[in-house]
Amino acid sequence: MTNQTAANDTARAATHTPARRRMIRAGALAASAAALLGALAAAPAQASWGGELQACKDAYGSQYYMGWDIPTVVLRKGSSGVCVRELQEELLEAGAVRSEDQPGFIDGAFGPKTYNAVVNFQRRAFGEAGTDGVVGRNTWHHLIATVYFE
Repeated sequence: MTNQTAANDTARAATHTPARRRMIRAGALAASAAALLGALAAAPAQASWGGELQACKDAYGSQYYMGWDIPTVVLRKGSSGVCVRELQEELLEAGAVRSEDQPGFIDGAFGPKTYNAVVNFQRRAFGEAGTDGVVGRNTWHHLIATVYFE
């Protein structure tokens, strides 16, 4: 080994401490994650989703969860608005609404009929243990998967 090579190796070892190597790996991981999220954002299947779902995501934000862009809004009894209306449409499409609850179901208000439909859907999707009547990211994810991809 020449003196110049030895000097280069010593300098490299001094600048690549364990903390520096962790920072380099974290930077590479962040760049990979950003590239993946960019690719998922351009997914053509999501561009065709309903206008009210997009309006809900625009109003309340969205995040990628298990590879899908889903609304971040959490809905429960007493909620109202465009996101509840979208939820009601998706529940109806998914077959979670009882026939006696269907007339006047889509009204944009999270009342007893919507609660019953959410619990019914959650029971089918998650079993009894996952039934709480609150629509969070897991319920949104499974509902969107059921309606758009099954």
